[in-house]
Amino acid sequence: MFLFALSFTFFALQSADVLMYLALARDFIVHGEFAPKDPYLYSLGNADLHIAHEYLSYLLFSGAWEVFGVAGLTGLKMLILTLLFVLVLRFPPRESQTEPLWLMLWMLAVAAASFRFIERSSIFSDLFCILLLTWLLEARHITRALVVRMAGLFLLWVQLHPGFPLGILMLAMWGVWRAFTEHGFQRKSLAWLLIPPVLLCVNPLGVEGALYPFRFALHEAHFLKLHNFEWFPSYHPAFRATPEILAFWLLLLASAVLLLRARAWRNLNGLFALFCAASAIQAVRFVPWASFALVILCKPALPVWRGRVSQILFNLLIVAMATIAVKNFTLGYSSSSGPRYPRFAFDKNFFPMETLDFLRANRLAGNLYNAHDFGSYLVWQGYTPIFHHGFVTDLGFYQNDVIGVFQSQERFLQLAHKYNWTKLLVDKHGSYPYFFKILSPLTNWKIVSEDDASYLIYYLPEGGS
Repeated sequence: MFLFALSFTFFALQSADVLMYLALARDFIVHGEFAPKDPYLYSLGNADLHIAHEYLSYLLFSGAWEVFGVAGLTGLKMLILTLLFVLVLRFPPRESQTEPLWLMLWMLAVAAASFRFIERSSIFSDLFCILLLTWLLEARHITRALVVRMAGLFLLWVQLHPGFPLGILMLAMWGVWRAFTEHGFQRKSLAWLLIPPVLLCVNPLGVEGALYPFRFALHEAHFLKLHNFEWFPSYHPAFRATPEILAFWLLLLASAVLLLRARAWRNLNGLFALFCAASAIQAVRFVPWASFALVILCKPALPVWRGRVSQILFNLLIVAMATIAVKNFTLGYSSSSGPRYPRFAFDKNFFPMETLDFLRANRLAGNLYNAHDFGSYLVWQGYTPIFHHGFVTDLGFYQNDVIGVFQSQERFLQLAHKYNWTKLLVDKHGSYPYFFKILSPLTNWKIVSEDDASYLIYYLPEGGS
């Protein structure tokens, strides 16, 4: 079961964000601080750069890169996910894992979560959500050991990723539930549960660092839910037919049946299951931890099957998982983001490696437009200033210019004039169809280079070469 899950984590690097982590850590080491203003853009003067809230993630990934190269980045991701898998597999009752139905739930959870098995700081929050859930399910009273463990967890969490509001909500639900349902629970001890959230203020940004995700949820998140894939709800048309989200819906349905059958609405498992389902439904970025949480919550609710048929089914599922694991480790697998190849390398379908080489060798006056997904790679490669990268938080700029470029040919020409674009680095698998439609009548824009990920288009007036 473990190797089955692990096989979905081993593939060539596809995450552009982790390259931005490397660039930010590199610049931090050079300058001794994280730049408060964005030094990488020509499009926004004096733009804020909100990055210090997960500084430790940058440094950890940077350390892995410096020691082991790209294998270090993939290896660190695999290590973090390994810890998550082990938490789920070791959570009691472990005898439930001999049930064929639980194996099916495990396979669905791995399939549902696999599209987010990438080198991102968010995997720390996935791990910490599962870790906190296991602690809370096992705890019936507030003890010193529990408070100390949670204090350490929250103190580390705020340094790595701003996903800790999920932990605060789980902690609050646990406290309220135990206070009103657990016989002999000391309600006066609830005040001790304030210690972990208070410790969130111990970070380089202080109170601002602790408040960052809440302000983000009230402002940027509303906008990103309309335009950013990872913030789309699970029922969004962009994901409705993807295998990962289909697996999630099947897992959610099976979990609901099992928990209702066991009358879990009467216990803490049912409450946490509702929270997990609501989180994952409203944003696909929460599907990974929510899927594994549902698998944990369903363990006590599993019916016990006995007999020859059950054993045969169990053996068949084990063979199926072993076969899939071998195939993934040797040949790779397909996901909603495309094929994933089992190797320690950069996936050439995601990074404009050859077109950047051409760009450097064949310079042209003027500025470069770059696709959203290529910004972090360009910054890491030292090709700056650029038009845009994924860490920009100016929503007006994003709405009017980053997205606005696709509105019409007229709008494109306005922006090309505004920013003096003479070069376009376009995502071959994403935005190119829009640019093809816009640029086809404009004969001065010509493709001069391409690779597996991108097209490089130059503005070449009549007689230009």
